Amino acid sequence: MFERNDDVLYVCYDNEAYMNTGVQRSSATPPTARTATTPAVGEAPGNVFGTGKNLPLIAMAHNIPYVATATVADLHDLEAKVTKAMGMSGARYIHIMVPCPLGWGSKAADTIKVARLAVESGLFPLFEAEHGMVTAVKKIRRVVPVEDYLRLQRRFAHLFKKGDEDRERIAAIQRMADANVARYGLQPEEAQA
Repeated sequence: MFERNDDVLYVCYDNEAYMNTGVQRSSATPPTARTATTPAVGEAPGNVFGTGKNLPLIAMAHNIPYVATATVADLHDLEAKVTKAMGMSGARYIHIMVPCPLGWGSKAADTIKVARLAVESGLFPLFEAEHGMVTAVKKIRRVVPVEDYLRLQRRFAHLFKKGDEDRERIAAIQRMADANVARYGLQPEEAQA
């Protein structure tokens, strides 16, 4: 679809695992996350680092007319991106991060909070791209530590065992978030000073 620039709007509903078939690991499962196929056991519990695919970047690499990311935490942003995409021709891709309370082990009442923290930590940057180039990003007023996001989910509980926090792996996830903040310029200039 992308390489042919088919006139299609592809909306990816991403809950970071194969949730409908028992919460198995997918190529979108984040590092250290516990799933049915990546249990929280052994020296490096949960999903391994370096296995995920960044689908928005893959779509951008095809230089298609429009790529965007969104979450359920900001429906106005999502609606604006869908409206913009619908007004364009050619291949368009919108990637929506949607927390799964059952699979992620978070409270259903915290779904919007979890999605918002994914953005505010830098783990899930919100941006738009046209023809392979980022054209807009949603700045983060105050970047929060990834721990704020991870602690709300049982799929990461093994990182926070009492007296045995996995500081090294938490720091590695923080570096991923920091790299996104830098790559996409997610902090306002005054916050960087």
